[in-house]
Amino acid sequence: MNEYLIIFLVGIVPCLIVGIWQTCVGCMVISRARKSLDWQMVRGKLTPTESILSGDEVAFHLPDALQISYRVEGHHYHCQKLHLYENWKQRGALLQQLSTAQAVPVYYNPAKPQEAVVERGIKPHYWLPLILGISSLTMALLGSFFLAVGS
Repeated sequence: MNEYLIIFLVGIVPCLIVGIWQTCVGCMVISRARKSLDWQMVRGKLTPTESILSGDEVAFHLPDALQISYRVEGHHYHCQKLHLYENWKQRGALLQQLSTAQAVPVYYNPAKPQEAVVERGIKPHYWLPLILGISSLTMALLGSFFLAVGS
């Protein structure tokens, strides 16, 4: 009987916890990306960046920093993200394509104009947390089934 309890506590419970957590995160990521499709578009301009660090901050230096300035209803904002959940490698590729004189489309959240991206919508890698969560839940359910059948 003790070995079944150990299997349950060490194998099934962690899979349930991770599965529920990852599924929730995945649903939030997909939902937020879907909402970004309704964001407004303005034209922005690539601007030079300066790193400002406070005393306790740990900074990872990105050789190609992205900063695009844009204006919404008379207020200036700066977009520093390629898309909602970005990859640093993609940021460098985008910077190679842009010039400082070129107007860049910037999509901003109408409810929070300071939240903006260059590319909106759902990217293929946004599905990863949801897939991992469902996989963990499936393993937990299968483990519970085989544990119940085996006892």
